[in-house]
Amino acid sequence: MTGPSTHLTWRELGCKDGTAYPREFIDDGRAARLAAVFEAIRASCGHQPIAVLSAYRSPAHNRKVGGARNSQHVQGRALDLRPPKGWTVARFYERIRALAPALPDLKGIGRYATFVHIDVRPAPHLVVWNGGAAQKDAAA
Repeated sequence: MTGPSTHLTWRELGCKDGTAYPREFIDDGRAARLAAVFEAIRASCGHQPIAVLSAYRSPAHNRKVGGARNSQHVQGRALDLRPPKGWTVARFYERIRALAPALPDLKGIGRYATFVHIDVRPAPHLVVWNGGAAQKDAAA
């Protein structure tokens, strides 16, 4: 199997420093949850390709790139996604926000200048942010 889903490969989920996506995160189901959310987002965007800019990060790589100390990337629960071709980051972010109620595993959505962060953190509610501090989504 090339990945946890049709359009997401194990290589894309691995760290940019060459560290493979940890087996324990596959076994506990987080890879499958993350892949299912990714596939739902892709489908909602007309099945257009979506580039994964960052997924799992080893602790050393996370420090090197200045990631948050408790990053969901280190926990294998996050993806940073480039919008499909022809989409703005704002449109892509709003599409994911609109889709969120139908995706109970989607618990984090963050908008940045060039990408959208999604994650499947263990949380009771959806957390959203737009270039600033995270907050609970009032719609969740």
